[in-house]
Amino acid sequence: MIVYTGTNIDIPVVHKKDPIGMSGAIVKKMMADYLGRGHILYTDNWYTSPALCQFLHDNKTGSCGTVRANRKFMPKFNGNKTRVENPSSSDTPDSEEEARPHHERSRKRRKTELFIQNITMLNAYNLWLVKKNIDPSKKPKLREFVYNVAYQLLEDFGEPTTNIKGRRPNPMPDRIIDAYSRHYPVHTEMANGKKKPRDCYVCKHTTRRQKKRTRVVIICNECNIGLCIVGCFRDYHTLKNF
Repeated sequence: MIVYTGTNIDIPVVHKKDPIGMSGAIVKKMMADYLGRGHILYTDNWYTSPALCQFLHDNKTGSCGTVRANRKFMPKFNGNKTRVENPSSSDTPDSEEEARPHHERSRKRRKTELFIQNITMLNAYNLWLVKKNIDPSKKPKLREFVYNVAYQLLEDFGEPTTNIKGRRPNPMPDRIIDAYSRHYPVHTEMANGKKKPRDCYVCKHTTRRQKKRTRVVIICNECNIGLCIVGCFRDYHTLKNF
């Protein structure tokens, strides 16, 4: 960021005959450290000009943005057709990347996607460790964290599939399959005139939040385990990994 102070100290003075203009000089100043890396610069119509696009192209940088039709050296627009005074050959690839076979470009893109995914998961893992304030000696491995994220995404958005012909086996446990037909909350048994408390199974064994011990007097009639009536009962009977 460069704060405009009304002087030409930060932005070099542009000669009147220089087609790139003051707006282009600002772009050159801001992009000085990023040219030649294959980036794409997006600009509004105050910056976009044929001269600037040519400068960026010469420095291996893409350009995309809105334009003013009356800009100097701008191609003439006639309805939906555009006439370019000096079109470049469309038969010549613009870069070495475009000259490569399609399968090689696809493989390279896939490697880039996997790299971005790995970096994203690593950042998420580090943020999770900081947020949970986990003891470094007891922290789970990155691979375990990635598996848990994948499992949770599949629970929320995935659908069971199989390559086995015939009747498809249901991978979900009984507590989820019949959650609405046979599983409902009941009070625990009485002891000395009071309901006997139990530990909430979800609070004690959860993998989605910090484990804790919660005493409850509600159990599932079918599973016969203690569950908090709000949240935990629903999670236990709807999520494979709660």
